[in-house]
Amino acid sequence: MKYESTVKGPTFGAAMFGACLQLGTFYYVWGNYTTAKDCISAPLSCMKMGSEVDPWGRLVLLVFLFTQIMWVLSLRLILETGASDSSIVDRLWSIMPWLYVWYALYFNPTPRLLLMAFVSTCWGFRLTYNFYIKGGFSGGEDYRWAVVRTWFPGWKWEVFNYVFICMFQQFTILAQVSPAIVAMQSNAPLGPLDFLGTGSFLFFFMGETIADRQMWNFQTEKYRRKNAGEPLGEYEKGFIDTGLWSISRHPNYFCEVSMWWCFYIFSIAATGKGLNWTIWGAIFLTGLFVPPGASADVTEMLSSRKYPEYKDYQARVSRFFPWFPRTKTGRMRSEGPADDKPKDKDE
Repeated sequence: MKYESTVKGPTFGAAMFGACLQLGTFYYVWGNYTTAKDCISAPLSCMKMGSEVDPWGRLVLLVFLFTQIMWVLSLRLILETGASDSSIVDRLWSIMPWLYVWYALYFNPTPRLLLMAFVSTCWGFRLTYNFYIKGGFSGGEDYRWAVVRTWFPGWKWEVFNYVFICMFQQFTILAQVSPAIVAMQSNAPLGPLDFLGTGSFLFFFMGETIADRQMWNFQTEKYRRKNAGEPLGEYEKGFIDTGLWSISRHPNYFCEVSMWWCFYIFSIAATGKGLNWTIWGAIFLTGLFVPPGASADVTEMLSSRKYPEYKDYQARVSRFFPWFPRTKTGRMRSEGPADDKPKDKDE
């Protein structure tokens, strides 16, 4: 299905400025406040086989080379479709993070990194399976990219693909698991914060699992009834608003972002510092999902256009943070902070 954008996206200049600013932040922080600074300043010497090189610095360079290869591969569809393939990053999203953690574990197999490898691998395998059963590895692209492409047509899309999709998103993936790097460089013993990080990560992991399963069951039954010619009943409205979806319009996104803030707790345990350089991964990952115009708003725009009752759902249910739903008169079922204003946008 071809989508025409009905929501005004950011200007090309604003999008590029934001992506370059965040990439520049990674370059500045990693190049000045981490052990990667020597590799960043002298990349050729770091890539020599057999040389004694900081594992973190070499990983940063390897990821940069990987982004260039991924960008070249994305260009293969230009002659066929007129645009590069934006789906590569989606297929790697659930695979690369835990591989990076295992990379750190290889260089320093500590109990803390074993815990981090365990929780990140659980996350990766489950998300990969969820992506697989929805046909994510069978070709095609995420439907939201078709909308974004209308914002930046022609050469602007190709620049956006290189800077934002290939470069920024891959470095954000690396940044979100960077707490494993400070854990690799630390010999601090396990403590209460490690178990807090593990327990809270697994709590939100279960929440995301439940939310995705509820969505899968709803969509499966909806299309089964459609294909069988049966009355749709409660599925007539087209979208799920029960279970976790009755207290947040994006419970899966909420749990996803929360998990990586929990992962950050391991870096506090490893360094003894409440604020350390690895926090940028969680911050920028949050930026991919939460702010206006981010992934949540693009999906909401599509749902509000497809389903007439979705705007009422937006008026009743919290956009991101789980909270008591409003009644149809606009009052909350229980007192609490008001949600953001309904937006003309889906999941």
